[in-house]
Amino acid sequence: MKIYLSSTFIDLAKYRTYLGVVLRKAGYDVVMMEEYVSRDERVEFACMGDVVECDVYVGIFAWRYGYIPENSAEGISITEMEYNIAGTKPMTRLTFLLNEKARWPQTKKDTNPEKINCLRNKLKERCSAYFSNAEELAVEVLAALRVNESIQTAQQLEAAQVILNAQQLGPSYMMNIKEKLNLLTEAHFIELQIAPTPWWNTRLYLLASLAIEFNRTEGFVFIDEDGTLLLIAKPSEIVYRLETRWPALKDAYFNMRNSITHIEHLGEQLWRYPDIVSEAFGIPEDIAKHALTSHDLEYDLGIARVAEIVDVRGKGQNFLQMEILGRQTQFVALVRERKLEGIIDREKLAHRVAHTLLSKLI
Repeated sequence: MKIYLSSTFIDLAKYRTYLGVVLRKAGYDVVMMEEYVSRDERVEFACMGDVVECDVYVGIFAWRYGYIPENSAEGISITEMEYNIAGTKPMTRLTFLLNEKARWPQTKKDTNPEKINCLRNKLKERCSAYFSNAEELAVEVLAALRVNESIQTAQQLEAAQVILNAQQLGPSYMMNIKEKLNLLTEAHFIELQIAPTPWWNTRLYLLASLAIEFNRTEGFVFIDEDGTLLLIAKPSEIVYRLETRWPALKDAYFNMRNSITHIEHLGEQLWRYPDIVSEAFGIPEDIAKHALTSHDLEYDLGIARVAEIVDVRGKGQNFLQMEILGRQTQFVALVRERKLEGIIDREKLAHRVAHTLLSKLI
């Protein structure tokens, strides 16, 4: 992984050197301005180009705003330029602020603190981590990188929307469903919104059963209409709970799969599912269906959750890492204001932590 290390230089030179050594010992490729070879281009353009070529931006901020190029139209420093350009690319931005209570030489502070205070306030809104010395900074950065490397996101799949929205799965509505279903082989977590369009028990059972057959999906992420995380559960758990409540669902899916010789042909025959459901229940699907609510999922069905929830607000990266590792479920859902930011596989995170610790001993 390639990391761009951004900060003002004069005040944070020793911090940059120490962090660079630690990150490289941990196996990261680090790009730092002071190591540039001679180039026939202005330094701000060199920095901008190097930022976008990296995988992760690590920004360190104390009490200096940094050099503002004479031709800067917006009147901002190179350090803030680097932060901004990283935000325009699909890369992770990790920011670290010197603790306001940390002892810091006056000579390393701006005479006029207006610009640096403004920038720090903007960074605080992102829940930046804090440090008081070089060792704390290294611990926080390493923890943030390990957590970031372990994060997975939930995807909204078009196949799920087709199954949800189709009142009747007719042949014309199911055009290209085969290609959409193939995405089930790629998605580790599938996001499903409960309301305003309700998920029927018949359609959720179908999607969960398909996810099991395609053998890649680790969990369904259920959110409410406002995007608040409700729970994360394995497809097998969803199938078990639904067929326990409505046994005919199992018969319906079995009958549909029994009529198809190979799973690759499933998309071509999926339009028959409503009729098969009607046969299994003995009544039309429109009557047999149950529109699932958040209360059904959280309480009535007794669904076992595969992820505990951890709120990331106001927590240092090292503390957050320890809290994640201290949970009991296989996955941990990271939320901010009840909105999902990512899903951590605790085993993968523990492996990365152990690898870093071992590298220090060798």
